[in-house]
Amino acid sequence: MGLKSAVFGLACLALAGFGMPAGAQMWPTPAGPAEDLTEDEVLENALAAYQAVFYHELGHALIDILELPVLGLEEDAADILSAVLIHELWEPEDSAFKLRAAAGYWAQSAAIWADTGEAPDFGGVHSPDERRYFTYVCLYYGADPENRAEMAAELGLSEGRAATCPQEYELASQSWGTFLDELYEIGPGESLRWTGPEDADDPFAEMIREEIDYLNSILTLPATLDVEIALCDEPNAYYDPSTVSVTMCWELAEWMMGLDPEL
Repeated sequence: MGLKSAVFGLACLALAGFGMPAGAQMWPTPAGPAEDLTEDEVLENALAAYQAVFYHELGHALIDILELPVLGLEEDAADILSAVLIHELWEPEDSAFKLRAAAGYWAQSAAIWADTGEAPDFGGVHSPDERRYFTYVCLYYGADPENRAEMAAELGLSEGRAATCPQEYELASQSWGTFLDELYEIGPGESLRWTGPEDADDPFAEMIREEIDYLNSILTLPATLDVEIALCDEPNAYYDPSTVSVTMCWELAEWMMGLDPEL
């Protein structure tokens, strides 16, 4: 299975109008990217973060379709798959950029919510944003500690946590790898299906379609998984087991475009 290189042709892609439906501003608004960043730089970061969320939702889909046992929170298991795929599917330089974008999304989400004065929802099904940030950083570092120590330190990973990250990644890779290998062994197929919108002409839709094509080129699921981008009235993404489908929300793409890649 060959590793991927990120080639989006960003300068050729124009953003579609991500219109937020009236009354749908349910999340706090990011302050916006630094003024010295180009539109392409902001877009590339948002695409990488959006892709990491897609991998997370793919985790939920695999847990359902394959009827996988989950020892712990399913949301944590889905985050772990996302981090594993960022490392395993991409060339090192591209994966490092994507990891920074994915982790940065959670760091900024935590900071933005903190500014609202709301306390983290420790009773929810999701881990706090700060913990999700360090899950990505730790697992990515643990996958190649010899070459990623400087990056891990830069991203704030403590020496105490870093000491366990190689074992954490090995466990994560073995746990998910057991089931992913079965899908790889089946070979290429068409089990992931883009369901629209068919006429969407924007970088986020193009990236998801390309991701579907790539995954179909290396694996086959035992059931068809539909994937769409849709308006959701909030920045979100979700897997629906009743329809065996992943929905990536336009509003999440718009929200991510307001983040600052340099924070």
